[in-house]
Amino acid sequence: MQSTDTITKLKIIHSHIEQRDLKQAIEGVRALASLSQQWSTTEKISELETNYQYMLHYLIEGKKDPEQQHIYEKLIRDLYTVADDAAEHLLLQESSALFFEKSRQLQVRIPLSMDEYRSIITRQADTSSFISLLEEGEEKERRLKENELTHENTLQDLFYSLFVSPRANTDMITAYRAFMDDNLIPVYDKSVFLSALTMNLLQRFDAAKVELLLDICGRPDSELATRAIIGIIPIFQTYTARWTLYPECGNRLKLLSDDKLFNRRFVAAIIGFIQAHETEKITKRLTEEILPEMMKLSPMIGKKINLDEWMGESGLDEKNPEWQKILDESGLTDKLQEFSELQLEGADVFHSTFSNLKSYPFFQEMSNWFLPFNPQHSSIRQLFSDKSEGASLIETMLRSSLICNSDKYSFCFSVMMMPENYRHMMISQLGAEGEELTKMQAEEEVLKPYQKEDTLIKQYIQDLYRFFKLYKRSTGFGDIFSLPLNYHLIETFHPVVLQPRHLEQIALYYFEKNNFSEALTAYMMLAETGVTKSEVWQKIGYCRQMLADINGALEAYLHADLIDENNTWVIHRIAHCYRMLKQPGTALTYYRRLEQFRPDDLQIQLNIGHCYLELKQYDTALNFYFKVELLDSRNRRAWRSVAWCAFLSRKFDVARKYYAMILENEPNAHDYLNAGHVELCLEENKRAVQFYQTSMEKAGSFDAFRSMLTEDEDELQEAGVNTALLPIILDKIRYGVNDVMM
Repeated sequence: MQSTDTITKLKIIHSHIEQRDLKQAIEGVRALASLSQQWSTTEKISELETNYQYMLHYLIEGKKDPEQQHIYEKLIRDLYTVADDAAEHLLLQESSALFFEKSRQLQVRIPLSMDEYRSIITRQADTSSFISLLEEGEEKERRLKENELTHENTLQDLFYSLFVSPRANTDMITAYRAFMDDNLIPVYDKSVFLSALTMNLLQRFDAAKVELLLDICGRPDSELATRAIIGIIPIFQTYTARWTLYPECGNRLKLLSDDKLFNRRFVAAIIGFIQAHETEKITKRLTEEILPEMMKLSPMIGKKINLDEWMGESGLDEKNPEWQKILDESGLTDKLQEFSELQLEGADVFHSTFSNLKSYPFFQEMSNWFLPFNPQHSSIRQLFSDKSEGASLIETMLRSSLICNSDKYSFCFSVMMMPENYRHMMISQLGAEGEELTKMQAEEEVLKPYQKEDTLIKQYIQDLYRFFKLYKRSTGFGDIFSLPLNYHLIETFHPVVLQPRHLEQIALYYFEKNNFSEALTAYMMLAETGVTKSEVWQKIGYCRQMLADINGALEAYLHADLIDENNTWVIHRIAHCYRMLKQPGTALTYYRRLEQFRPDDLQIQLNIGHCYLELKQYDTALNFYFKVELLDSRNRRAWRSVAWCAFLSRKFDVARKYYAMILENEPNAHDYLNAGHVELCLEENKRAVQFYQTSMEKAGSFDAFRSMLTEDEDELQEAGVNTALLPIILDKIRYGVNDVMM
């Protein structure tokens, strides 16, 4: 059987368990076990089925057992475990995924225990400390390099050992805790430990390991706590259906929610994941819009601007106004401004830049994607061998908050590939800029005390994003960035996310990224917590409007209006909703109310005219349209309104005059159609057909034109046109305007 078939069967079994169709789930597990002749699993599933049948028997007999619910939940937990084990046994034989490949490799040797890894790593750390005390020279450099390489191999071996480790027993958890509590183990190594544990949990559910990860989430050490928190979020998303069976995990998270520092980190991580979902959109815009526009523009700049001007003293500190004019005219200024704003708010704007720099051998090892940046790593160590240049480059790379760890390694590999003279020049420039960057970041950290933590969170999420999107063997992993934006709906997260301040923050990020469905549910939950701000109901209304629920939007806007009755934005939206719902009379009431606040707003005057038009009070509507035109004679929207209203009120001469003006100013298919209607009413059939012919050409097809004409049939009849002529006119258009005299 193909591995994809096994995974599909397991998903079906999980679905049965989630729906509590346990008999079908048991039959599914038994079928999986029989495929690989797993007699131990067959025995376990038979035992579970017998226990389930006994429970059903006692339940039907009416015998009450205070432990019944506990027994039922344990049975479901065991059923999940047996199902996962049965599928894994098959996948271990047939799957080419990295998880099972590494599992097979570790089966042929006795892996080291965590205590052994801990002992080896502490020895290596002691050796490194000793070597650093030696005199500078080739011998010291050689010994440092050898020790670092040995340590890297140990750490890589530890990563894969944890990645494929079985479900933890008490002794394993004790050993894991001892490793994480050992002050002699570098934070760098503990970070790799946490990533390996996270990846293991995403492959295989293990409540004991989840509890360990939750304990680390509460630590004061920001580097480890933030990495654990970021790992916890997709783990809880992946196994949403299981958490009611493991209240100890939910209770641990609830206990953590009393810690303000944990809350801040947790919400910052959720926001980081929301931002990460935007990366593909940002990458697409950069690669399809901004960068191509810049490439198009470069020859123009070369031709229109004397490049020598840029090399003089004045060119260094002043922008060439002609250059800015070209940028403005091309529309690139706005795009670059948008790029800058995205960068400031923490968006991943460099994914597209570095995505093509992940083909170096370094990135063929899964473990390397999760390494914090380390300039002493053997693969990039030579870049920093020149102490004078290396020091400045190290400082720049370590302090940079703009690019993540993975991209820093990519950057270093790229620099190493450069010719020596270019490399020295770049390192020198980076050193100079690094001093300024260090100063700016120091100032920023004073103003934003949590800036360093926020950077750690942003960078690690970006590291994860690159792994799941760019690692060549990532197909064997479920993409955590394809999980739904449901952070506010996961019940175990509620002690944190349902705190009004946090929920409003999360809802705002959904909203700002145009995730209106998620924002709507988040704002509705916020309203249910008792938050009565008008802004909440405004955004509920806007989300519903964007989701095409006009009735729901109106209801929310009316609620907002009750809280803040003088908010013109809300009043305008209410009026618009009533117009959309074909209630022009009520809409008119709100536009008149809005007019009191903004008497000079011509758009409001137009909308008032539209309401009267829809109420068929054509003369009143015309008065408002004429008022707009009087105040703004070039307002084409007013022209169209006057022309159409004049047509409906049978003032065909006025209508003809205004359509003549419209047709001289970038007319569309509808303008020619309406001009044809006027000529038809004036019995100028030939002119009407000519306008219709042009309308058809603008519409793009005869069928599109015919549909437009059919939609206006009632208005034509009301204006006195014999609509029986329309089929004849359509045939005339089919023949062509000049074929036959009309």
